[in-house]
Amino acid sequence: MKAKFEVRYLDITWYDKNIVVGVKESFIPLKLEFEDKLQHFTCCTVIYPKSDGVRHGQLAFRLLTKSESVPYFEKVDGHRVPLKEIKDKDTGKSWWIEADVWLKDHKRWVGKAHRTSGSVKVVLGEQVCKIAIGSSEFTAVELNRYLSDFKNDLWELILDENSYVTGKGKKVQEGGVSKESIRLVNELLSHAKNILKNPKSELREIQTLKPRKHVKPVNRTFMELATKGASKYLTSRATEPSYNVPDNRYVLFALLRIYKILTQLVTVSKSKISRFENTISKLNERLNVFSNVKLIDEELVLKDLRRMESLSDIEDICRVLEIKLQNINKNKVAPSIVYHWYLKISQKTVDGGFFIGIKTNLNDQWFEYESVKETVILKFGAGCECYSFLFEPYFEYELQANLANFSGVSKNGKGYHVYTLYNLISIKVFGGSGLKYRKDKYLAARVKANDICNNGWVKKLTPQELAEQNREKISVNYQLDVYSKQCFFAKLVFEQLEPKLQKLKALLNKLESLGVKPSSTFPNSMTFVQNPSYQAVHSGYKKIRELTNLTDEDLLLSLEKIEDIGLINMPLLYERWCLLQIIKVLVQNYHYQPVGNWKKKLLKIISTSRNSESLDFSSEPLKRNIQLNYEPVLDNGRTPDFVMDVNFERKSGKHFIKRFVMDAKFYSSDILRKNGGISEVVRHLYHDKDYSENGANAVFILHPSKGAIVNRVTPQGWGEYSYLGELEMCDWDTGNRSLYHQYGAICANPVLRLRYLDELQRMIGMFLQYGIEDNMLAGKSDDAEATNFCIACGSHHLTRIQPSETNRMVNIQGEDKVGKANERSMWYECDECKHFTVYNHCYHCDTRLIKNGDYWSYHSLMPLEPLNIKCPACESLL
Repeated sequence: MKAKFEVRYLDITWYDKNIVVGVKESFIPLKLEFEDKLQHFTCCTVIYPKSDGVRHGQLAFRLLTKSESVPYFEKVDGHRVPLKEIKDKDTGKSWWIEADVWLKDHKRWVGKAHRTSGSVKVVLGEQVCKIAIGSSEFTAVELNRYLSDFKNDLWELILDENSYVTGKGKKVQEGGVSKESIRLVNELLSHAKNILKNPKSELREIQTLKPRKHVKPVNRTFMELATKGASKYLTSRATEPSYNVPDNRYVLFALLRIYKILTQLVTVSKSKISRFENTISKLNERLNVFSNVKLIDEELVLKDLRRMESLSDIEDICRVLEIKLQNINKNKVAPSIVYHWYLKISQKTVDGGFFIGIKTNLNDQWFEYESVKETVILKFGAGCECYSFLFEPYFEYELQANLANFSGVSKNGKGYHVYTLYNLISIKVFGGSGLKYRKDKYLAARVKANDICNNGWVKKLTPQELAEQNREKISVNYQLDVYSKQCFFAKLVFEQLEPKLQKLKALLNKLESLGVKPSSTFPNSMTFVQNPSYQAVHSGYKKIRELTNLTDEDLLLSLEKIEDIGLINMPLLYERWCLLQIIKVLVQNYHYQPVGNWKKKLLKIISTSRNSESLDFSSEPLKRNIQLNYEPVLDNGRTPDFVMDVNFERKSGKHFIKRFVMDAKFYSSDILRKNGGISEVVRHLYHDKDYSENGANAVFILHPSKGAIVNRVTPQGWGEYSYLGELEMCDWDTGNRSLYHQYGAICANPVLRLRYLDELQRMIGMFLQYGIEDNMLAGKSDDAEATNFCIACGSHHLTRIQPSETNRMVNIQGEDKVGKANERSMWYECDECKHFTVYNHCYHCDTRLIKNGDYWSYHSLMPLEPLNIKCPACESLL
């Protein structure tokens, strides 16, 4: 349903409580969504009780169709509170606001909706809107930080689109400003000074008092002679130079534009310096943390030990199996006849079955390959594939089921026996080497935990762990070198441009003091042909726009318009800030090239509510194209904030498309808590709003709350603030790990001293490296099917490393029970940053695993074994 109203923030200036002097509208209206079940619209807003000193807008409603009824708030008890109508004399629009209390000293109306968190229901003609109002703990300084970061990042993307590391050459440009640009600015200053020494002027006739002997009479002169008689001074015709000529007006316009561009370059450089210095500080912190020991997370270790104990206990195992079986069978008809069987499960077959041993009596000998020298296989009938998840290799099961037996002889003359399972009524574990292995692993882990506990929860690293840490050190040192260079160049730009900015401002003040008014109209006069200084300013202005990618006049006008954005609508500003961060990760970190007229499209998205156009990015080396949409409408009618469609080619030559959905929530810890916590917010978007489109899309939330993750599940540092679906955390996903890495939430907040761009880079890198893959390997190579790239620096220049036999024994869950090396694993080293990536698989469920070191790995590490990671699909600990 289409809304017949809009909701905006207004900054209203009042003469008194009834007379409106002026109305300033928020940049874009609040986003409205229609709830089919409730048959009303919803929108969200935030109040800021800790932001004294910031003048916030007032929530206002405008009817888009004629209505005789007065809009009103409806309280829980049914009481109606009519809204007050105001009219904007400049636009002619009528708005409805809550006028609860008149603040005489501030000359403004305020309402309870501006001061109280909760929800309010407003009736606007025949339509209803429910407004969710959250309370934010951000201060005025922090809110202004968001605003300044947003504007700086936008200018940086427009002015500085190529200032990142590209290719093997490690090319770093000086913050988007070349030596030619600096030289050009110097020349412009010199020519502007020359113009002011002898500016072009026109003589304008005026009247002034002169001595009698020098008077050139006008009508007033004769009147004075008739009335004053022999006066020493009389009004005379005279001339004076006027500098407000078309040539000077254009020069002033050009210099003002140059000043604006240089101001933004200086501001962007200063912002970069701060960001790079913070990044360098964080990288140095990472280096300082590296040592031959590691602090172990006691809480996560104890949590794992409890789970390992349960997984090695037959009663707990059987209880979980019974619950899973009941869930599978709840819609199945129970068979009239079932039989008693005993199964010994061995390895998986390539088609999803198992090699088995089988018997009908407990004391009988196993009917298996070792005893009959013929292959014995368990398969699952049509519609019964879900039973396969109940069985694990090297476990022995007692079950009541219907099994059909088929025997035959293969082409090589060997016999085979296939048992196909059609119905399963009960299942219990009674033994197997897998169960003994679990118990031994649990006891060994408990001993190891006790030793670490006695050592103050500090673990000495093994030689293999130290070797991996050293590889990560090399990568961190490379990044330090890169960011140090970028910081140096940013400082160079600032130091060279900032003094020139002051000189240019002085020249502008002097030109304006001569009475010159700016004009964008180029006069086409001979002055710009004959006078080299005038000519140099004109050509220099055009050249500096070319060097800063601002040749398009509309681009400059749009940027100037966006400079007027204020803090009226922070949730909307946060969405657009997140959009810029996503683009920065794609362009600056992963080197995707923007395609087409992307700057105009971006500015249109930011400055209007018409967001139908997509932003396209391409990576030829990776054979990928990305289409990024802001607030697109999905096929189910829902409107998430960001949808990233990745069109990619696998090494086989086949093309695929995968979708990644992101939603920005400007939620504080208080708002998250009132919404049921991050788990409930994710569930609402993934399932209720169906952003996943029936499970096809990954869905992630971007939020600014540092305390969003209450139940931390991974020992990595990022796990304190973000959740990448690495392990089970949400109650609604209990026992269903098919959604691993398909939902989550990351903290994106420039105010906190967190590397928020790294959080975004890790999340987006996870999707581009792991989310687009088919990670159920079933015996295939562990290597990625799409083109490999480095998640740390984005380079596609990788060298495959042959692991030594010593290192093979410590691969990620790559050993089976007898310690055989994983022949399928792939090791890559980035030629650019020396980052190390290992492609492996879980030996329990055969799911692909990718390890990117302690910092960049999005899989959870094992608390007791920092080298190993947990499988996100089965969460195997044993």
